[in-house]
Amino acid sequence: MNIIRINHKHIPPVFNKTVACIGYFDGFHKGHQQLVKQAIEIAQKKNIDVSIITFDPDPWHIFKPEMKLYHLMSLSDKIQVSKSLGAQNFYILTFTKDFASLSADQFHDVLHQMNIDTLVCGFDFQYGCKNAGNVETLKKQNLFDVVVVDSINEDNKKISSSRIEPMILEGNVYDANHMTGYIYSIHGKIVHGFKRGSTLLNIPTANLLVDEEYVIPNTGVYAGCVSVDDTLYYAMINIGKNPTFENEIQTVEAHILNFDQDLYEKEVRFYFYKKIRDEKKFKNIDELKDQLVSDIKTTQNIMTSSNEVVKNTAKTWDKKLFM
Repeated sequence: MNIIRINHKHIPPVFNKTVACIGYFDGFHKGHQQLVKQAIEIAQKKNIDVSIITFDPDPWHIFKPEMKLYHLMSLSDKIQVSKSLGAQNFYILTFTKDFASLSADQFHDVLHQMNIDTLVCGFDFQYGCKNAGNVETLKKQNLFDVVVVDSINEDNKKISSSRIEPMILEGNVYDANHMTGYIYSIHGKIVHGFKRGSTLLNIPTANLLVDEEYVIPNTGVYAGCVSVDDTLYYAMINIGKNPTFENEIQTVEAHILNFDQDLYEKEVRFYFYKKIRDEKKFKNIDELKDQLVSDIKTTQNIMTSSNEVVKNTAKTWDKKLFM
């Protein structure tokens, strides 16, 4: 995949003619995926490339720099998903105050310089200074063709990143995953924890130092997966403060099923398929251990019966599934 970061003031003459999808693409949900599917159909007929155009940093960093922002995906995540969906190019328009002040016509000219043959966008796409541009102004320009894709709905409501995010924050990852078709995940590095899992409980866990920008699911125990190198393993994941031990710091840790490797300092990804239960304080260690053994069995049962979404997740992130 060709990945090019673009300053709108100095656009290099290196672009092949392309059908391009445009948007911020946080979470790359089914609505976003429909744009790519439409673009691929058009590109195949014209025998040209498919490209994804997105913006970085998040425009809200420019409009409200004091705001702490969290995302469903990092930029590198979007690149990987774009590749898995079949795009050949990933274009990153650097979002600055100057870029935000472009008129609609100036924005059209930027896209024209990028050799856009056809632009595919959502019905509610807006752009330009104070969002003066929309699908109607796009249709009126004559520099490139425009295809507008209607909303993709779930339960008669539009699928959107802003709808998915609160679901994840509430722990409702199962329904959120239905809106993307793959399992929600976060990336980070494995660090040393309290080692209670291996020493006191004989249930070792890997503690994840999460990359800062991700939306983190609510506290509780989840059935999911962990990817290590190129392999996806089933895992029981806990988010919380381990109230039985009266911790003050929230941790994200996973017990990986059928796995025995040293992961310290390794970069991995945790995938949250379905919440099993809320966080709970137990009377003693034996009661906690009994519950964790039960949680592991529940995780195994849930994940082995969720083949389609697990396989799609493995494909999306270019992993093989350990069975």
